[in-house]
Amino acid sequence: MSRSVCACLLAVLVMAMEVSAFNTFVVPFGRVSGKTVFHRNVRSTSFKVQKFGLERTQPLFMSAPVEEVDVEAVEIPIDSLYTCPVCQSAIELSDEECGNCGAKFEKLPTSGAVDLVKKEKVQETASESSSSSCSLLNSIQDNLGNNPLLTAGLGSLGVNLPGRPIRQELFRTPQVANAYERGWRASFASAGFPGIEKEFDLVQDYFQDKRGKTILDLSCGSGLMVRRLARSNAYDKVIALDFSESMLEEVSRRKREENCPDFDIIRGDVQAMPFKNDALDAIHSGAALHCWPSVEKGLSEVHRTLKPGGRFFATTFLWGIPDEVINLSKSLGINPVDRAYRFFSVPELEGLMYDAGFDEYSVERRSRCAIIRCRKQPAPEDQAE
Repeated sequence: MSRSVCACLLAVLVMAMEVSAFNTFVVPFGRVSGKTVFHRNVRSTSFKVQKFGLERTQPLFMSAPVEEVDVEAVEIPIDSLYTCPVCQSAIELSDEECGNCGAKFEKLPTSGAVDLVKKEKVQETASESSSSSCSLLNSIQDNLGNNPLLTAGLGSLGVNLPGRPIRQELFRTPQVANAYERGWRASFASAGFPGIEKEFDLVQDYFQDKRGKTILDLSCGSGLMVRRLARSNAYDKVIALDFSESMLEEVSRRKREENCPDFDIIRGDVQAMPFKNDALDAIHSGAALHCWPSVEKGLSEVHRTLKPGGRFFATTFLWGIPDEVINLSKSLGINPVDRAYRFFSVPELEGLMYDAGFDEYSVERRSRCAIIRCRKQPAPEDQAE
């Protein structure tokens, strides 16, 4: 084929591409100008591309420039459960920062877990000296908070940093994380806990209608339950969440060593869980409530993040003395926050579930262990089921 014929065919092809491009606002031989801005639409949990202009220079083989055109905003849905801990905008777990507020999401170096705990900072003022002082305080607070041995040690002396009670900080230490599956958790059987295999059976039975859906192991510890949930292949998505970096390191290591099916591992705060409203079908929390900084806030978050009809299964410690004594001490003004651990009475747990918003709940007593089952009220159209 001669060069002239090839040139003609090329010219026809390019012109056809230009016509197609004009019809669909694609510019294969031009220059795109203008600004594309992304922001988060929290209500519809979607990305939105704001309106932007396209300007084309005179393209090859065309004798006249093409007029500037506008492209209307387009919606790109986000199929994600997760939210930014700072601004609560929808995020993907693979995001390195929030597209709305710019908050950074780090992966913990030893476990690979995504850290979605909000970093609390001292409020800065306009003056330079105050700003400098706040920066120093923030630095000290960060250094203390990142050293669980120090915060737990201070807690044992009665010095609790804001938001860091000893019952939380103790489980951030490597020593406790290392010992958890090496006899400590098994020793709970003496208090009436069913044991991990029996608890797994109870969970599977209570979550029977949540097969193929999304389940969270909240305050997952070293991953005793979450690994079993993942290996069951009963759920579409399994998530492990804990505040303790050391526990999450154990989760990651044991998951790898046991060649466990994949599941999400995140660092999160039970008082401000990084999930959108009505995101989860089921939540398990084993031997954990007595360690939460605020049981009231934690249970409120459980209720918020469960879908209508979602289920919550938990175990925790009861006091080893009669309920009447506990209720009396409570009425005398003993603050639960001041306890090293917050053990409960059955009526107290029932009241906590009711106050969190659950109208369907039960608390089963087995010696000094409480087995809690709750169901969030279903949507009106599902209540007949």
